[in-house]
Amino acid sequence: MAVKTMIKINDSDSSSIHSLIAVLTLGSYAVLNKLKSIPLARPILEVELREATYLSYLSWEARLPDHVFDSAWKQIIESEHDYRTMTTCLNWPCLALTSLSDEFIFHKHQKPTIRLSKFNSWQQSILSRISGLPIESAANAKFFNFNHQNHLDSRLLTPQHSPLVTPHDSLIEDYIDSEGLNETHLHLNGSTHAEICWLRALIDPKGETRDFDKQWKNINDSNSSKIKELARSINPDLNPSELYKQLVVARNIRLWLIAFIDGKIKSTTPLPVFYGDLLKNNPPAPSVITFQSCDSLRVSFEKNWISDLIRNLKSKHSATFDRLFHIYLLIQSQYYRLLVQSEEQSGFDQFQKLTFTELREPAETMYLSRFLASHGSNENLSRVRYLEGRFSPKSTIKKNYDLFHAILSGYLSYLNGEGKFPKGRTLSNIKPKSLTILLDQLEDFFSTPDPERSRRQRLALVAHFIKQPWSYKDPRKTGPYRFYSLRKDLEEKSNTLLMMFNHWPKLRVWMRGIDAAANELHAPPEVFSSCYRVLQRNGITRRSYHVGEDFRHILTGIAQMLEALEFLELRDGDRIGHGTAMGISPRLWVERMPSHLYVKAGEWMLTLLATWRLLKRVPESIGETYRIECDLSDIASKIFGEDMSCTRLARIMELRKLNVRYLMESEDPNWDWRNASINDVWREEARQVAQLTIDRAEELNYLRKWLSDKNLWTRSEVSIPVEAGYLNNQLYIRTQQALMEEVRSRKVIIETLPSSNVRISIYKNFKEHHSLRWMQVPGFLEEGDPEIMVSLGSDDPGIFAGDLNSEFYQLYATLREVGLGDKSALAYLSPLNERGKQYRFHDPLLR
Repeated sequence: MAVKTMIKINDSDSSSIHSLIAVLTLGSYAVLNKLKSIPLARPILEVELREATYLSYLSWEARLPDHVFDSAWKQIIESEHDYRTMTTCLNWPCLALTSLSDEFIFHKHQKPTIRLSKFNSWQQSILSRISGLPIESAANAKFFNFNHQNHLDSRLLTPQHSPLVTPHDSLIEDYIDSEGLNETHLHLNGSTHAEICWLRALIDPKGETRDFDKQWKNINDSNSSKIKELARSINPDLNPSELYKQLVVARNIRLWLIAFIDGKIKSTTPLPVFYGDLLKNNPPAPSVITFQSCDSLRVSFEKNWISDLIRNLKSKHSATFDRLFHIYLLIQSQYYRLLVQSEEQSGFDQFQKLTFTELREPAETMYLSRFLASHGSNENLSRVRYLEGRFSPKSTIKKNYDLFHAILSGYLSYLNGEGKFPKGRTLSNIKPKSLTILLDQLEDFFSTPDPERSRRQRLALVAHFIKQPWSYKDPRKTGPYRFYSLRKDLEEKSNTLLMMFNHWPKLRVWMRGIDAAANELHAPPEVFSSCYRVLQRNGITRRSYHVGEDFRHILTGIAQMLEALEFLELRDGDRIGHGTAMGISPRLWVERMPSHLYVKAGEWMLTLLATWRLLKRVPESIGETYRIECDLSDIASKIFGEDMSCTRLARIMELRKLNVRYLMESEDPNWDWRNASINDVWREEARQVAQLTIDRAEELNYLRKWLSDKNLWTRSEVSIPVEAGYLNNQLYIRTQQALMEEVRSRKVIIETLPSSNVRISIYKNFKEHHSLRWMQVPGFLEEGDPEIMVSLGSDDPGIFAGDLNSEFYQLYATLREVGLGDKSALAYLSPLNERGKQYRFHDPLLR
């Protein structure tokens, strides 16, 4: 049996109730509404703030008695006497920020550092709700003691492109300095941190929210309702108009606060009286700084003026500026929650709402800052050595040209050391180059030996197709066969990519692989099989696929993973993204799900088919395999309207990998595969169909029925109840292990994305994450688990408020928390990073 007692789990990394209260006072819309309703110069009373905070707190900890809240509240207000006045009024923003910084941050070698044992809750409970930047500012304000003006000016021209603060461990730092980190899964659009978007939004509130407003008003797009759900879950009154007003208010508050710390506010200076005055900018704030595009990159500038403000409010308390600061943080938190997935938002559907807002789009048209952020703070050596950036290919040459040009010009600027802009210079001042010239210059850069250049991160691009839903009820999306629109879109985008390579052959150095992403529930792997084969025949031989990430039932996730391996012919260094269904503890999953789930009948039929096939490989599961076989035959017979054996169904369904367009055309007796396509790229797909019309004609007829029979659609798309505990725990594990054996034998690498999985899946913390099982850590390894190859990625670091460095530290902190020593923890963790280098998709020129 696997040893389950070697590792002792402790819960010292859980965040405290008083940290939750502090976060709510800085991020709750109820607190914001309360502050907006009273004059700015009138201090908010403790009883008023407590009531607004308590009402927000109830939705989180309603089962705890009130004395727990009361004790935690007192702990905050009694912990820092420097931020209290002689009255019952509180300098609350400074008090709350200091309370959070004391719990999570300490200074090591004069650098703010997250406590390793608190890193889990820092990322999950704090950064998922509010920005960590003001908390770090509070820590700096307490630690450093020097003149604010010198501090402000000394860092004015020092751009910092990441707002993240992480732990610092000497062993890990030495390892990263020596080996570097290797990123195998990062979506370039989704990697900009919310703080960067926030600063841009303050510069141009109207421009930065324009797309958000369009999406909100587009009632013909289902995404509009999902954006409204997201916004109203944050604040019932939040909409594009209100968001714009809040950004204008925050912009003006920022000017007032910086003028305050700069000594520009005199006793005679007229101050705003009500919240509405801030929207009108009446009276105007004394001018100290000007809003410029380059400010949007200066995270360090934001961090430093907030530190100075906290020090100033400590020495010369002002009810008005305390209030302005509090409102500024509350508005920032409202905006932040539209860009970062919160701890309470589970599942891919919740994640996807954040991508629909379009609030990241203005910042993500340029890519230089993202390469600088992943490079890290050491100018001479990138923490990330190999980076694979995912992007979504477009349907036209022009759109693809613009996209490649934007990414590669940003990368070339990074390679050339650009990014330290003198005052007044912006990214738009960089002279654009044609794609041909860009490709030539990139080739020259790497063809010329230079030790300094080898210390920059190396880029590879992976095109990920977007999974789109199909509905047999929606005439706009149905078409003559399943996923008609998506299949058509995939063929169009594949052809466009190949035309790009014909026009610019050197693009092959950079675009190294293909992937399919977005909501796993929307489309199965079979839909992508034809375009994967076509691109592989034309030199795009490296493949990955998002699967097993979010699933209606653990068995459906396992089934989709098996189909991805088979239909996409993944092997020998190809990769699967996420794969949670293959690693999650089945017992944990069953405990946290409802006893019955609803799954579409056709999806459950295919799930049982894959489960039956996998368990047939497990000798001790013969009895259960027979039960599954009976259930499978029963549901298949109902869907097809006639008796259907499992063996027959398996032979029919394995043909789903064929090109469906040619399959449907081949039903015409006059169809000739040699004339099916004017493009040689696709003619091989037609030939495969033609061959099978001879060899397996009857099975193809059943497949056509599955694909296009509207009566069958109705039967297969109805939702049916399925037990979460359809199999017992041991059989779930055996099913996972049979799939793991398939992954191992094919030499496929699993890209594990810890923060993404913890945020999207049912996990509460990183100690529950399946990567510990895959690393074969004692106490997490199941008896019979084969060893599989795993790499590490960050997925959408902007949405999860992290990066690859955070992911590495997060797993390291988790391994230490479960009882491993530093070297043992690194020994388990380092293979994940090294697999990313060994199986990277990069061109030999970039190695």
